[in-house]
Amino acid sequence: MTSRKGVLVAALLAASAPAHAEFSQLSDAEIAARVQTVVEQVMARPEAVGLSIAVAKDDHVIIDEGVGKADLEWNVPADETSVFRIGSVTKQFTAAAIMQLVEAGKLALDDPLSKYVPEFDSGGRTITIRQLLNHASGIPNYTVQPGFFAKSAPLDLTDEQLLESVKGVDFDFEPGSNWNYSNTGYYLLGMVVAKASGEPYPDYVRTHLFQPLGLTHTYYGGERPIIPHRAQGYSYDPSTETFSNDPNISMNVPGAAGALSSTAGDLVRWQIALTGGKAVSPASYQQMITSTVPTGQGDSRYGFGLIMAGQGDETRITHTGGINGFNSILTYIPAKHMRVSVISNSEGLPSGAVENLIMGALTGDGTIPDVRTSAALASEPALRKLIAGTAAGEPDYEALTPPMQNLTRQQLPQLKGIFDELGAVKDVAFKSVDLGGADTFRVTFERGAADFSIIVDEEGKVASVNFRPVGPPPAP
Repeated sequence: MTSRKGVLVAALLAASAPAHAEFSQLSDAEIAARVQTVVEQVMARPEAVGLSIAVAKDDHVIIDEGVGKADLEWNVPADETSVFRIGSVTKQFTAAAIMQLVEAGKLALDDPLSKYVPEFDSGGRTITIRQLLNHASGIPNYTVQPGFFAKSAPLDLTDEQLLESVKGVDFDFEPGSNWNYSNTGYYLLGMVVAKASGEPYPDYVRTHLFQPLGLTHTYYGGERPIIPHRAQGYSYDPSTETFSNDPNISMNVPGAAGALSSTAGDLVRWQIALTGGKAVSPASYQQMITSTVPTGQGDSRYGFGLIMAGQGDETRITHTGGINGFNSILTYIPAKHMRVSVISNSEGLPSGAVENLIMGALTGDGTIPDVRTSAALASEPALRKLIAGTAAGEPDYEALTPPMQNLTRQQLPQLKGIFDELGAVKDVAFKSVDLGGADTFRVTFERGAADFSIIVDEEGKVASVNFRPVGPPPAP
């Protein structure tokens, strides 16, 4: 597939395909045509900048493509070599590095963290490497600590300086007793890799993963090295439909939790290598997908840098990533022989939603799922309730998903202060639905206004809320 194929070609290819065909039955040309139709629809949206897209059937890469723009200021088109930040998709590379070191006898999954990073203050708790891989350590997440990003994200923090951000912060739970996503845990795993291997994490993943597996467009995404075809990331303001360059962030900050950059094609090739016994042994890969912990989000389980979602033939092995200016997803559905990766360099265009459209187009009769255009019935009441409870300092935690409960507890003092400044709610007006299914509302307060994007899950619980101040309310 290329971005230059026309709608007519796509339509002709679609017409020749069998109705309700399984993905495995589709020809390469039909797969390309169906994906092309999705791409044309998505890239017509105002929040789109550029995408890196790859699709494979089993181990055969069919689509490896860049579309849109890699850089708006220079008007540079994206292509298959454009390198995007991948955020937390990095975690499966880190997990694979750990498993390589296990295979080499340089560490064990049930070793204590203190053996490799004795300087980390665990408060006397025993934390294992396995618990770090599973997000079952209880270590607080540094990226959600109040004010962390505002003051620290652009800085080239040392390990000691970064870990200072969670020093003295209460653990989320006792190690091994629960689950909560923690970038701190994976940052620490990067330190473990360095200690056990004798190589800094960026050097280890380059020499033991990228180079031997032929991942020629995958890098540790530091700001100083020259990275060929590096794409720029963008923030998006839906209220004005305008873009701005993403806020600066040093790659010392995400580290082994999210500092890698790649292309969708390289990510799919990485996944083929990982599942095929070339990155780690087949036994190690089985541990990565079977040594899991329930996340409390439906039936999803977290393994080692990988999420298992769904059951039986519908099981997806997946992970998403989000970092300033970019978001990404890499998914494998073994029963369908389908591998898909999407990376977006617009924070306003969710790669997961694009992937869902592609998967929808590649199954059944190829019809692209409709994108909802009106607010979900539960969205506005849930948003009003959340704002009122947070402003009062007493959110209804039972109305939130577990990750939202944790995030709200951590940020409650800061959020309450914001709502105190804004005052009472005067009006809530629906604006739009984004491609990821979030409903956006303009909320007018006594002393300001903000755009809120909210997602309510199938159980009626708030799964996600983001807001952006938009200035004072209109004059009466």
